[in-house]
Amino acid sequence: MPPIQNLAAWLPGVGKELQVAPASTPDPGENELLIETKAVAVQPAEYKIQEGILPFELTYPTIIGLSFAGIVVKVGAGVTRFKEKDRIVTNSAGTIRNDARFGAYQRYALTSQELTAKIGDVPFENASAISSFYAAVSALILHLHLDRPSSNPNPSNKAKKVLIWGASSSFGAFAVQLASNAGYAVVGVASAHNAQLVESLGAAHFIDRKSPSVVEDLTSLGPFEAVLAAADSASDQVTIGQVLAAHGGGSFLSTMGVRKGVQLPPGVTGHFVQYLDDYLKPENREFSRWVWWSLIEEGLIDGKIKLLPVDILGGLSTVQEAWNLEKNGQVSGRRLIIRPDID
Repeated sequence: MPPIQNLAAWLPGVGKELQVAPASTPDPGENELLIETKAVAVQPAEYKIQEGILPFELTYPTIIGLSFAGIVVKVGAGVTRFKEKDRIVTNSAGTIRNDARFGAYQRYALTSQELTAKIGDVPFENASAISSFYAAVSALILHLHLDRPSSNPNPSNKAKKVLIWGASSSFGAFAVQLASNAGYAVVGVASAHNAQLVESLGAAHFIDRKSPSVVEDLTSLGPFEAVLAAADSASDQVTIGQVLAAHGGGSFLSTMGVRKGVQLPPGVTGHFVQYLDDYLKPENREFSRWVWWSLIEEGLIDGKIKLLPVDILGGLSTVQEAWNLEKNGQVSGRRLIIRPDID
């Protein structure tokens, strides 16, 4: 068999533009899979890595990108759940590993079987849009200590409200579904034009984030069992802080922690968690397998998980354009998808 030719979008360093160039094709090690990458879901965190906003300690040049769908080309020792030609979606945890071989923005990338799910006949582009699901599950269950989604949720959860700010983002959309399926009354906050989308995901209440009465509206709906800021600016955090303060204080999970210059009221705190770390801890192995091999896999194949609409932007040469769109706030209620195989 002739060697597989690989091509990647290389990040030369912090603050530098992406460069599309050849890459070596890796061999999978123990419990690893080599994937022919068919679709990569663009993540807002990626341009923040490029600009140094998120300070990952990476060895440059490197290939980043976490979430992708594709076809298993080769399996390593110890892999029992997947075989060649399986259609899958995965999160490679490449930035956490600091290993370019696991970066999603290349035609052939490595991943581990624990962070991989089969997708049946679901199109690759749609399956890759599941990318933020792992974070929503970790945030709600491991860190906010909410119940797992269930066909028979605890009836008492109906009286408990969960506030999800940024409910139309990918992260937020999955969080709305998870909390709703666990029986909680979800209060979703997003831009007005995404109201129908958020309500279709299971939110019991929708609040326009730009409404002049947003603080009063949210305060009247509280107090909240948990607060997740799935997409939050500095001004959003000020609003969340005011709402929590009106109920005597509290804390919220944020995508980046408390923004520079934001002063939260006394008794109110904001926190950042690196959710991928949860899936790499040995003590969470069964949790990880439940998320990927049961919750995600069954939810995708059975259609129980509602995915955001996707836009295919192009091949590896369009990754920088995708990051610029994310940076400029031009992506809302949809996921941008890169197809590495069309360059």
